[in-house]
Amino acid sequence: MSERAYILCRFARESQLYRPWMNRLSLPVEIIDTPLIDWEAPSDAAILITHMHYRWDEYQILRRLYSADRVPILILADGILEYRNLYEHPDLADGCIFQPVVGHKLACLGRAQARLVESWGNVGKCEVVGLPRLDEWTARAPNPPAEHGPFRLLIATASTPAFNALQRRAVLESLGQIKRAVEQHADVQGRPLEVHWRLTDGYDFELGLAPPAAPEALPPLIEAISQVDAVMTTPSTLFLESALQGRPTAILDFHGAPLFVASAWTVHGPQHIPAIIEELALPPTPKMLFQWTSLRDQLRYDGSATDRMVELIENMIHVGRAARTAGSHLLLPRRIIADPDAGFTPVEPFFDLRRLFPNNSVFQKQDLMALQVELNLAVERLKDKEDAIRNLKAQLAYLRKRVAQGKSQYKTLKDRLLRARGRLRNFREQVARLMEQVSELSGKNSATNSDNREAPSP
Repeated sequence: MSERAYILCRFARESQLYRPWMNRLSLPVEIIDTPLIDWEAPSDAAILITHMHYRWDEYQILRRLYSADRVPILILADGILEYRNLYEHPDLADGCIFQPVVGHKLACLGRAQARLVESWGNVGKCEVVGLPRLDEWTARAPNPPAEHGPFRLLIATASTPAFNALQRRAVLESLGQIKRAVEQHADVQGRPLEVHWRLTDGYDFELGLAPPAAPEALPPLIEAISQVDAVMTTPSTLFLESALQGRPTAILDFHGAPLFVASAWTVHGPQHIPAIIEELALPPTPKMLFQWTSLRDQLRYDGSATDRMVELIENMIHVGRAARTAGSHLLLPRRIIADPDAGFTPVEPFFDLRRLFPNNSVFQKQDLMALQVELNLAVERLKDKEDAIRNLKAQLAYLRKRVAQGKSQYKTLKDRLLRARGRLRNFREQVARLMEQVSELSGKNSATNSDNREAPSP
């Protein structure tokens, strides 16, 4: 009997989450488009794949199939994780986002996402795959932002930037502050400021911006990023797409919620906006290094994510087939996709001491022969210094000896001084007693003389 890979997503053939790899599988693909409440995994099911795992209709299928432990289930992470979506979304049931993963494996975007999801009790379920839809952009070197002409700034929002009324007010306030700031700055770093807005959910209307063009008239968002020099966005997978193209990217967040994606620039209040816009136009090298490092942690973009996705699916199919043949439980390896870096982080090409410390002349020297000569002279100089150090140590030992002798002499003199003070004190006491005696004798003599003057003559 031939096997099939089943996809639990009605619009899978139109979705970039599925399209890059669907036709590369060794098995035919079947899209589940029947009423979900009645769907049962057919006998030819070799694997079930979906990113729809948080609604009851899909969840009950996943739960039933996962409990049966016959057909492997692969869940796809379709973007970054966000605190507010996990814990402050009124339309989602608590814990329905990967807490736990109701499947055998989760295809994660990057290491950071895998670590976070594993910390929720999903050890052994996470595979670091990347995003197949971004393969076209990971395969090419990013075009550097323009250094001259207008400074083009893209301001965008996520597909769903807010999940309740309070969050919507915060997003609107942040966008309003950005709008006021850019209206007050005709130029940035000596370049005319040119703002491109790509807002969702009616925010352009609420801000009084010009009506946006029809969606079909706009370039895909990832292409729009390549046409600007920097990006400001609410928390979104857009950050990964922008950072991947080397655009300095700020996250606009007035919510005060934890951010699972670290950015070199984060706008938490209106006081941050002017300085951050200035830096986006002329980004400091250390911050760009941090952005590349953060991107590598958040998104695996070495090689082909599509190849890794196919490898993951085919391996899961093989394990499921073997388990069904043996009549045993599914037992998938903790890691299927190999990590060529063995869990370590490679050195970023952006790591360059000359650029990180441009004011340090040492790092600006690139003449190897001159540096070798200078190093040799320094080594020879150090050899000369060894004798000087020995002499200084001998002088130091002599001075310490003299100090010890001085301390001994000081103690002797101090003892003599204390004895002399004692003798002086005794002498003063003796003088005082003598003075008292003299005073007494003087008083007696005065009385005798007075008596003699008062006696009558014979």
